[in-house]
Amino acid sequence: MDYKLTRLNLITIKDLIYHFPFRYEDFSNTTSALDAKIGETVTLIGEIWSIQNIYTRSRKIITKAIFNDGTSPIELTWFNSSWLVKQIQTGDRLQVSGKISKYKNKLSIIAPKWEKQLPTRQVGTQIHTGRIVPIYPETIGLSSKWLRTKISQLIPQMIDQIKDPLPDEIRNNMLPLTKALEQIHFPKSWEEAEKARERLGFDELFYVMLATQKARLEWNKKPLIKPLKINSAKLNK
Repeated sequence: MDYKLTRLNLITIKDLIYHFPFRYEDFSNTTSALDAKIGETVTLIGEIWSIQNIYTRSRKIITKAIFNDGTSPIELTWFNSSWLVKQIQTGDRLQVSGKISKYKNKLSIIAPKWEKQLPTRQVGTQIHTGRIVPIYPETIGLSSKWLRTKISQLIPQMIDQIKDPLPDEIRNNMLPLTKALEQIHFPKSWEEAEKARERLGFDELFYVMLATQKARLEWNKKPLIKPLKINSAKLNK
């Protein structure tokens, strides 16, 4: 795993916390299968009735599950994900997110995002479904789901140790640094994500300006070089 993290220049805990999403998927529309419209991206909460791997003639593996939220059964389909039958069992309660489609007159979601509904998990604490979900720069073997899980564990442990370097007169109405870091990863609304981007974008530009100013001051401290003596007569000739 270490070499996979290195590919993304993720060496320290700080690197992970500052590994920002480049986009988001909106899975905040929690509804029922009965009320969902074709083409709509939704989040459903229900139970797995069955799950199995199906082998096609071309030797490809399709994982199919029947999911029911209490209003209507719906077919979930994943490609090249045979390992899912070990992670998801019949009877598991899941929260799934994806785009509703219809195939052979059956409601379906292709490659849905999913998350188990555990008894110990409070409602509204999901990080992969049922909310605005961050999508990160990835590499082979290192998914956004893995990154979300690790970052969600790190932020509560580390956030109080992060000091905001900006004084109030410079920060003005922008978010405190700790709040911006929380909201850039797990915003509760698009407005929160935008305010986090505003603060963190300002920091990046501000530090570039400081570095430029420091380089200019250092340059001015260097002794001046004597100008070249030019023989104007020879040059004119």
